[in-house]
Amino acid sequence: MQNMTIQNLQPVKHEHTLNEVLNLAESLGINMLDFPDNMTKKTIRTQVEKKIVEHIHPYKFFRNKNDSRQWFTHLPDHEKSSGRRLLKRIGYDRICHAVVNYYLDNTAPSITIDSLFTQWAIYRRDDSAVKPSTVRKDVSLYRTHCRDVKIKNKALANWRVADITAKDLCSFFRQITKYRKYTRRFVNNIKAVLNGMFYYAVEQELISSNPVRDVDTKRLTYKPEQDKRDNVYTKEEAQKLLAYLETLSDDPYALAIRLDFNMFIRVGEIAGLKWENVDTENRSIYICHQITYEPEMNDNLKFNDKKMVTEDYLKGYTSQGYRYEFITDDALDVLKRAREINPNGEYVFMPFGRPIITTTFNKRLKKYCAAAGVPYRSSHKIRFYACSMAYDGENLQELSKMMGHSQVSTTLRYLRDVKQDDDYSDLFKNLGRQKTSK
Repeated sequence: MQNMTIQNLQPVKHEHTLNEVLNLAESLGINMLDFPDNMTKKTIRTQVEKKIVEHIHPYKFFRNKNDSRQWFTHLPDHEKSSGRRLLKRIGYDRICHAVVNYYLDNTAPSITIDSLFTQWAIYRRDDSAVKPSTVRKDVSLYRTHCRDVKIKNKALANWRVADITAKDLCSFFRQITKYRKYTRRFVNNIKAVLNGMFYYAVEQELISSNPVRDVDTKRLTYKPEQDKRDNVYTKEEAQKLLAYLETLSDDPYALAIRLDFNMFIRVGEIAGLKWENVDTENRSIYICHQITYEPEMNDNLKFNDKKMVTEDYLKGYTSQGYRYEFITDDALDVLKRAREINPNGEYVFMPFGRPIITTTFNKRLKKYCAAAGVPYRSSHKIRFYACSMAYDGENLQELSKMMGHSQVSTTLRYLRDVKQDDDYSDLFKNLGRQKTSK
């Protein structure tokens, strides 16, 4: 019987592929049978699994004395004082299948990139502060843009973690950037996913080093980034939209959008804004809550519908997110009207008796833009507008604080051309030889 080191990994309840079973058998040096053409994949798998069990499983199999259909064996379990736990299944084929699944989940030589990604995603769900919506984006990114890319004629998903090298990953990145299909930022997102997976593999002692660290993506070719400097509400557009919103004085979403234009606030912070944090007498609002809507991920990496989550921490998880913001005259009018239509609510804006929903906020914003004859841009672009309008060339530090940013460099990325004037003649007025007046 061959010895095999068992890794202390997260238990993963998903079905491994026949490819993974065959990879494990190959890594154990099992002589594979020449399977007849008419043999089904299920039969092939059953045969191979029995051979794998014979090679690596150290525990005996035994039957229930009162029910000969029921089989028992043990699996390693480092949390038990005995170092093992009981496993039972109906039928010898089924118990062999369960044992092989266990070793596929918990032995370094056999774990594929696909299995590693599943374990990493579940680890992030259960043991990290990463938001479910972020995990969902990464799942989509991996499944759509990573796992089917072929390296040496084999899909990335089917590669064993222990076999992949920096050279292989360089080949992967050259393939996906060959035709300038993705921007540099998008490729960096893909690299971040792979980097997280392999760091997890290092932590779990599946591999000794992270091959992604040795991949240089700076020299690759990328799709040019679009110029987004004008992707923001202009001053004229903002005023036109605000004038229309004033006609919807009974609409909580219209009031919330108006408040958004008067502050440096995120839509989740508007949703989480409570009356207890509003001081109209001293013209101050304390930003200390946010509401997000997060999906719940199952072990098969499928997601349930989003649920409301109230959080006492803000985006970025830094102390800079907590801040006091000034109440302008227009914002004061909004708050007074919001109090009139919602006198007893916990939150400032409560359409239909509940806090505003961020996706609905943007749907309403799009609807109101159309009615006002203004191009639609998302709620996040309102923050760009507010930041750009407030910047005077000297107040970057103060502006960064109001934006809730921990770094000034982040605030700089929010500055846009809200005037959108193509006349740059003023920039040239002090150039060249200056003529003196007589």
